[in-house]
Amino acid sequence: MKLNHLFKPITINNLEIRNRIVLSPMGIGAYNDDETVSDEYVDFVKARAKETGLIITTGARVSSRYGAFRFFGCSDDMQIPGLRRLSKAAHLSGAKIFLQILELGGADPESPWVPSVDVPLYRDEWKNTNPPKELKTSQIEELVEAFVNAALRAQESGFDGVELDGAENFLISDFICPCMNRRNDKYGGSFENRMRFPVEILREIKEVCGEDFSVGFKFNAYYDLPEGIDLNLGVKIALKMAEAGATYIHEWSFSKLDKPMSLFQYTPMPNLYQPRNTTLPIAKNLKLHLPAVPIIVVGGILKPDEADNILAEGWADMIAVGRGFIADDLWAEKAKAGACIRPCIRCHVCHHEVAVLGNLLVCSVNPDVLLQNQPEKAVHPKKVMVVGAGPGGITAALTADQRGHNVNLYEKEDEIGGKLIPGSAPDFKHEFGDLLRYFRDEIKSSSVILNKNCTVTPSVIREKAPDVLIIATGAEAFLPAIPGIDRQNVIQATEALINTHRYENGKLVIIGGGDVGCETAVLMARRGNDVSIVEMLPALMETEEIKHNTVILEQLILEAGVSVYTSSTITEITDNAVLIRRSKNNMLEIPVDLVVLATGYTPAAGRVMELRKECRTSYALGDCMQPGRLRNAISEGYRIGRLI
Repeated sequence: MKLNHLFKPITINNLEIRNRIVLSPMGIGAYNDDETVSDEYVDFVKARAKETGLIITTGARVSSRYGAFRFFGCSDDMQIPGLRRLSKAAHLSGAKIFLQILELGGADPESPWVPSVDVPLYRDEWKNTNPPKELKTSQIEELVEAFVNAALRAQESGFDGVELDGAENFLISDFICPCMNRRNDKYGGSFENRMRFPVEILREIKEVCGEDFSVGFKFNAYYDLPEGIDLNLGVKIALKMAEAGATYIHEWSFSKLDKPMSLFQYTPMPNLYQPRNTTLPIAKNLKLHLPAVPIIVVGGILKPDEADNILAEGWADMIAVGRGFIADDLWAEKAKAGACIRPCIRCHVCHHEVAVLGNLLVCSVNPDVLLQNQPEKAVHPKKVMVVGAGPGGITAALTADQRGHNVNLYEKEDEIGGKLIPGSAPDFKHEFGDLLRYFRDEIKSSSVILNKNCTVTPSVIREKAPDVLIIATGAEAFLPAIPGIDRQNVIQATEALINTHRYENGKLVIIGGGDVGCETAVLMARRGNDVSIVEMLPALMETEEIKHNTVILEQLILEAGVSVYTSSTITEITDNAVLIRRSKNNMLEIPVDLVVLATGYTPAAGRVMELRKECRTSYALGDCMQPGRLRNAISEGYRIGRLI
């Protein structure tokens, strides 16, 4: 598809940007103790600047006094050299770059400063050992000056502009939201007073840095709180900032953080079970009322053709892409060339690792997310045999192939993809099918020799005599010791997912309430089946860490009418029923036509060792050694491919 709009230049405030693609501001968890820009972040931006129009950095703190979280800063002149390296990293590839500047305010639990402490919504929560402190008028005025000085440092460092971050629950956001601002001085009360803080910052930056220096504004154009910001107030705020000189409006949506972000109205970070392009109604509403003001739209925008259509319809002027650039640093370059983009599957691993666990950025599908370098060519090319064409085996084969090795990939089935095949069967897992197609296309376009319908035995390895053997054959299904588990009416979840069309309008019991069992339950219920899940633990998906995902899957289970039996065990399977123990004296019999096992996997260590004995240099990866997540198999495949 020809992208007639995505790569059209745009001029904002006399600054010409070569196209409409914006790299969203994203933290990667790599910060120096003195808040100078880290080498990792410079490399991260540099790798994503190719053919990107505008880069907006992760937030830089304007004052070191009011925060304790690790960030990078622009509060001191000693931070300028690092900031200058960052701006050059973007400019080397022709991208423009804005420094996002912020203060955390009440979002920083160790040193929270807020406009008001008498906020009914938070009154009970703030009665803790470190309650927020209310800013004095003189401190607000000092913060205005800190924002202005930060902008001056950004200008001196070569940035093309700055973005004021008034989104999420950061300080500027607290000032403009009626729920959070209960002041009765010039910085609170009326709409004009609530807007005074960001307006003063913006106007003074323009006065000091010059009218040609661009200042964008990101804010919660919808803030789902009592006395929050609805779509009408969002327009009013945007108009006020545009009148004050904002170069563009960058919309965002937020709510109270006592619930996962995936449950927000207009969630800005939709997960794998939700549609893409989720904040588009907000952008359309802003564009309708601010036709002359550039609007940046966000919200799980991953596909270039959908981004192009948003622009074609006039719903926004620029497209912010975040996780798409994490999954594939060449997202913009590949979009322009019409090349295959490695798809983000919206699994929330990146956000969970950085924002929740405080670790470095991780991506399930991009094992090179922070290394950002091509594997070096092998000095001595070797004959490599990879057994098993799941995601881990494919990644190992592709990586070894990139390094110049002679690679043969063996798969016992008719199609490659491994567990990604049943994993992509639910149509509500929107990008998993894209990932499966991506892997298959990459193998086709590589020099890897693919051998399908081929079961590898020790004799086959002896015959082929590889220099290096990589085993990625996957795990074996775990069979719990339940009487009747070997009956004809019992199948594995993988079989049910692949052959969904065979099972309609029946009575199904799924044993296992992890994510696989729950996904299978939803898919089967949508085929007209009467579905029940039986889970030993007290809750479904209890061991799953990323609640952004599980809460939505739980909603889908509820909507599908699936019956759930937690803290329960199956004592027997018969030809037409399962017997369940819910407590010592509480037994239940459920009629069934089909029992589906989603009870996990166990390593195939014996078979792996049998194969590895046939080659002096051998590796094993993925589920065959330790059942794990998709990201574990892909990262291990990449690591081994680089080792050879």
